[in-house]
Amino acid sequence: MMQNKVDFFVVGAARSGTTSLYNYLIQHPEIYLPKIKELNYFSEVESKDLSLYDKPEKNQFYHTKIIKSEKTYDKLFKEANDNQIKGDISPSYMWDRNTAERIFNHNPEAKIIISLRNPIYRAFSHYVMNFGIGQETHLTFGEALKAPKENIWGGGNLYIELSEYYEAIKPYYKFFKPENIKLLVFEDWTIQKEKTLENLFLFLNIDTNFKASHEVDKNQKVAYKNIKTLNVLRNPKIKKFIEFFLLDSLKDSLKTKLFKKENFSIELDPTIQLELEEHFKPQVEKLNELLNINLLEKWNMESELCEPVNKHNS
Repeated sequence: MMQNKVDFFVVGAARSGTTSLYNYLIQHPEIYLPKIKELNYFSEVESKDLSLYDKPEKNQFYHTKIIKSEKTYDKLFKEANDNQIKGDISPSYMWDRNTAERIFNHNPEAKIIISLRNPIYRAFSHYVMNFGIGQETHLTFGEALKAPKENIWGGGNLYIELSEYYEAIKPYYKFFKPENIKLLVFEDWTIQKEKTLENLFLFLNIDTNFKASHEVDKNQKVAYKNIKTLNVLRNPKIKKFIEFFLLDSLKDSLKTKLFKKENFSIELDPTIQLELEEHFKPQVEKLNELLNINLLEKWNMESELCEPVNKHNS
């Protein structure tokens, strides 16, 4: 049985600011977050990157791990102080429909934080990310949407499916009290960060006067060149060899010099945008009823055509 009960969970959506939330929340002295941004313990996920399954090393930061062991998960929170609340930020918790019940069984009084982004832009941002790092080979978003689906969390291409929020968040409203769920709209909170963080601290019953620095690294758009060579180096055996013999600082420096691409930009085709708007509208209407928020209006999906996406929104 776990000794450490996690107090709050940021459950997604992916590409909706969860990395920024991690960077803001970890600064608060009354919050404890492990040195792993995404733990993925309460979701049944798989990844093409086998190193994500390796046991995390102490004092080493990881963006993502897939924690399977209850003992390992519990140990990640052992350094929390008595005056700190413990949190877990994993976007896969919206992907797996059974996660809400698992979290409820772990802590029925847990606080749940959900960040939702315009589903069209979220899907496009997901494609841009995968294309930039070489996990997506289709040159256009339209081609990628028609490709066979890889039903996998890490490295998959479920661009549309991960933007279908209604069925994803409905289990949380089934298991948790409404007052224990905090909904954030990405397009609102990213331009009202101070107010949002103050409201989040109030929701978590911690000091609302704390001011988090916004000068933190975010999960920004990145792209790589020499993808074929990079993918060879991603082979688990080769990757382990490199990680064993190279210091992290040297490894990151070489990766930047050899593979990082400059001036990376992809624009969203307005025709695809309109098609996706028609696809998502029925689900957003259901969300409106569930959440009592006019998301069609917030996401500008009531007009004939959405505003063209800006490359900086990806």
